[in-house]
Amino acid sequence: MRAGPLRHRIRIEAFTETQDKTTGRITQAWTEFCTVWGKHEALSTRDQLQAQAIDSKMTARCRIRYSSKASQIDSTMRLYFRDKYWKIDGDPVPDNESGLEWLTLNLAEGESEWHQSS
Repeated sequence: MRAGPLRHRIRIEAFTETQDKTTGRITQAWTEFCTVWGKHEALSTRDQLQAQAIDSKMTARCRIRYSSKASQIDSTMRLYFRDKYWKIDGDPVPDNESGLEWLTLNLAEGESEWHQSS
């Protein structure tokens, strides 16, 4: 895949829990998993209607270059792009040729409470 179309900086975050060794208190937070170059785009009206027909809340997609780190992305993570959080709707979809060139992330609008926990 040519690098030219991948012009957006995309941050992927994972929800983590850490326990304080002294107090035992558990802290939950979103932390950066990786930052990648990608192409973020809104779905067309037709694609949004098709997603709604199968009860999906998907409104955008993001294509990122495949890497060993990117291959660990899953639907429990979120994506941050242009001051907005996006829920990853399902596991990433690899390219249909080698499966090792890019991943497509289907995205739904993020949860409102995510903004307070960051």
